Amino acid sequence: TIAHAYVHTNPDGSEGGWVAETAVVEDTCYINKDAEVAEYAQVLDNAKVLGICLVHGFAIVKDDAILDDWCVVNEGAIVSGTAFVCGGTVVGGKSRIACGIVDEDKIYTRLIKE
Repeated sequence: TIAHAYVHTNPDGSEGGWVAETAVVEDTCYINKDAEVAEYAQVLDNAKVLGICLVHGFAIVKDDAILDDWCVVNEGAIVSGTAFVCGGTVVGGKSRIACGIVDEDKIYTRLIKE
C-alpha cells in the first residue's frame, strides 16, 4: 500500500483501491480494490482502473479509458478517449493513447508519442 493514502469508494458504492493523498481520483471513476493510484497521478471523468494496475508519477487516465490486467501507466503518459490498455502493458514517458486497444505491448490503435 501507499503511505498517506485512502481507499477510494467507487460510484456503485463498492470499496476501491488505494489512492495517494497527492493523487486525484474523481468520484465518477472506478478503481479496482487491487489497483493503486500513486504520487501525482490523476484518474478523471469516467475512467476505469480494473485488475491489478498501477497509475503513478504524473500520469493521467481520463475520459472513458479503461486499464485492466496488470498494466502500468507512469511518468507523464496520458491514456484517454476510449483507449483500452491491458495485458501487462507499460505506458510511460510522454506517450499518448486516445483510442483502440494496447495488449501486451501490441498496439491496435493510433499511438502518438511526442
